[in-house]
Amino acid sequence: MFKLKFSYLFIALALSILFSNCRTEKKAEIETEIYKSELNLKKDLADFISKMSEKDTVRIIVNSTMEYWVRFDELELTKMENKIWLSTTIKEDTTYELKNQMRINELADITIENEGNKFEQHFVKKTERQKGGDAYQWIYKIISPNDTLKFYTNGLGDKGGEVKDYLDFMQNYYPNEMEFRPVNVY
Repeated sequence: MFKLKFSYLFIALALSILFSNCRTEKKAEIETEIYKSELNLKKDLADFISKMSEKDTVRIIVNSTMEYWVRFDELELTKMENKIWLSTTIKEDTTYELKNQMRINELADITIENEGNKFEQHFVKKTERQKGGDAYQWIYKIISPNDTLKFYTNGLGDKGGEVKDYLDFMQNYYPNEMEFRPVNVY
């Protein structure tokens, strides 16, 4: 009876070692298949959406901050099932006292049609804004798995014009969203 129990115990131990080795080998195979994006924003800015693969995500951070108004928009473009999805999150300090008490508004995800690379053209028209710039005067950061592009403004008046241009641009994608309607100042 003791030999029979010992045989079962030995078989169970051998099977557990065998299965743990199989899992380790499978894990090693998965780790060697790490995805490496081929997206290159510097080279492909004019049509980066069409060059995105199903595994690529591009983040765009918009810094609309001016004086005591603090606002950051985070746009995320993801390709899934051959469609481009746009996720937008708006973070805004509504105290106007630089307290960084952020109101967060996550807008509904939408699919975008990108006929004629219309989305990218907004940024292509601004390529000269990548040169120079103060660390605090950036308006756009476009981040891909391989690189980051940063766009700058020059002074408060220039920033105001760029923010208005951005709000108009986003109204194309969220036409009924009040977040992208500029405030009229009289």
